[in-house]
Order: sequence, then structure tokens, then C-alpha cells
Amino acid sequence: MRRYLLALLFPVALTAQSPASVPSSATPFPTGLAGTLVFQSDRPGPDNPESRNHIFTIELASGKVTQLTSGRNHHDSNPRWSPDGKRIAFKSTRTGGQYDAYVMDANGANVTRITDHPAQDHDPVWMPDGQSVIISSTRDSREDLFRVYLADRRVERLTHHVVGRAIMPSISPDGKSVAFAAQTLQRLNFWDFQIHVLDLATGKSRALDAPGGTCWPSWSPDGRLIANVALHAEPSRLEIRTPAGEQSRELRPDPKRWHYYPDWSTDGRLIAFSVSPEHHKGEDWDLAIAAPDGSRYQRLTTGPGNDRLPDWKP
Repeated sequence: MRRYLLALLFPVALTAQSPASVPSSATPFPTGLAGTLVFQSDRPGPDNPESRNHIFTIELASGKVTQLTSGRNHHDSNPRWSPDGKRIAFKSTRTGGQYDAYVMDANGANVTRITDHPAQDHDPVWMPDGQSVIISSTRDSREDLFRVYLADRRVERLTHHVVGRAIMPSISPDGKSVAFAAQTLQRLNFWDFQIHVLDLATGKSRALDAPGGTCWPSWSPDGRLIANVALHAEPSRLEIRTPAGEQSRELRPDPKRWHYYPDWSTDGRLIAFSVSPEHHKGEDWDLAIAAPDGSRYQRLTTGPGNDRLPDWKP
């Protein structure tokens, strides 16, 4: 009776105390794993009725999921670990409604805005020295790549009016090259995304040939390979090849599902990614892992919501 009366007198307070809705780890959870993934999820719940994207971690030794960001009225997405594993870069609409780049501590504390521009800033990824991030931004074009120096917020432009948007950057382990996706592959009356590799010293980029659209590149930790999404057939699959575009092979351990958002483990023995029975309409993304040869395929999350963009902690 006392709880019922409190609910009548203080409905807002009780609503504020609703438990957070975190993504569900798979049951049974895979054994023999180690490390931590950061990822985004839009799992709906009392604390997230409009399915906003927020940032979580999952401990691979136990399957424990921890929520790092929250809020009913904004999105937090595209999380990426700093090289020392102490911070996370991400994009958010928490200030002004447009996307800007932010940095926070590994536990979600000390959120700091690092870009402040009317344009949309996306996809922040760290340079290996941890002193700057590379973003894609709509400032002065449909979308180009820029480098943001954390000490003074200085912004350096890296690409100039790429035909179609330049997005989804991934930096090589030696910090000399950036793989990214841009709409430069013409097919019929459309322009598909194609993986490019930018040389930061010269500013020149080259496209990697593909029979259809490709996106979401990810460098292996030794810099010898790039994994990316291949879209020449449905459902999508992952593709692994050299930075020159050679020795291509497919990774599709679940033939009935779409495969997206690859990211290599720090030792190069596993790739984390997301799988879904549909893309766009009816999508339901869950985290998964597999070895580069397609073995050891295991799902990590399950249930409602889209769990996407995993990133291994260094």
C-alpha cells in the first residue's frame, strides 16, 4: 500500500528510477574469450522509449554489459577506443541537435566536446599517438575527412570534394594511411561506395577495385590486411584483402544474415562484427565474432535493439 501511495504522489520520481535497459548477452555466452568491446545499441526500454543510440561495453570473459551513456533526447554512437584504452571517442547530438565529436573516459565520465560546428561531424577515430582524431564532416562539402588536434582543437582538412561522400575512416596501425569509403564506383545510374586508401604524407588516395559497393573498412593490427563490408550480393558479407586490394577472400559464417561493421581483435585472431536477418527494414543487429577464416563463429548479444559498431579495447 505504501508503494502504491508513493506512486500516486511522486510518479515522476518513480519513473526516473526505472532500471536501464541494456543489451542482452547471448545465452549461453561463449567461453574462452577475453577482452572488452565498446559498441552502440538502440535497445528500447523505459529509460529509452524512442530507441536512441547509446554506448555500452561488453566483457568477453563473462558477457557482462555495462551502459556508459544515456539520455532520452539525443544519440551517442560510433564509439572508438583511444590507443591506450583510457578514453573513448564518439559522436553525439547532445548539444544543439547536430552531430559533433566527443571524448569521454573509459567508464563514461568526463564527457568533452571536441568539435563545435554547424555541420555534421561523424565517425571519430584515433590517430595512433592519441593526440588527434580523424572525422568525416559535412563542412564545405557533402562529406570529407578532417583531422582534429585535441590540444588546441585545430582542424586540418584531409580530402577535398571527393566525388560522393568520404566517410567511415579507419587509420592504419602506423598512422600513415587512412582507409575510408566514398561514393566513387559507378554502376548503372548509381554511385556505390568504394574503399579508398589515403596516404597522409602525400594527400593522394587510391580506390580498391570491387565488383560492387564496399564500406566500413578496418585495418588488421599488423597493417597487412583490411576487412570491409562487401555489397555486391545480398545479404552482405565481409571481405578481407591487402591494402592494395589483392588476395581478396570472403568471410560470411552465417549465410542467411547480413554482416557489417568489422573490427579486428588486438592480436588479429578474431574479428568482431554485427549480423542481422534484414538490412534497413526489419533489421535486428547483434554482435558476433569469428576467426578470419570463418571458424569460431559465435553470437555475443541477442534480443531487441540493434547492437552495432563493435571496437576492441587495446
